[in-house]
Amino acid sequence: MIVFIIIILILGGIFLKMKYDEMKYYNEQKERITIYMKHNVKGYKNISFTNFKENQMDGYSISGYINNDKTLSFTAGIRSIDDFQFDTDISYTDELGRKFIKNPKSVSEIKKEQNTPNK
Repeated sequence: MIVFIIIILILGGIFLKMKYDEMKYYNEQKERITIYMKHNVKGYKNISFTNFKENQMDGYSISGYINNDKTLSFTAGIRSIDDFQFDTDISYTDELGRKFIKNPKSVSEIKKEQNTPNK
């Protein structure tokens, strides 16, 4: 009986750790998508995330919209080619597409610029 309780506690701990890691990963990707939108979309105010799912082919997809306007929606792809970190793989509605700056920067480029001291 004690062995059974110990096994249940261990399995419960493993499950909670996996859920914690999944939520941490999801939050990191949401932050990366937010950085991308802030720097590349004219008139950006806020972002709402609506869906996070595993892609059967490779990686994950996170969907949402900006500025409380569901016509400005997107789906960001997180793939193995980018080490499962969102960088630029994104699809969006035509309405949102019209708000992007001419040469959007990747999250990697934005972070590199933010970490470069001014001369």
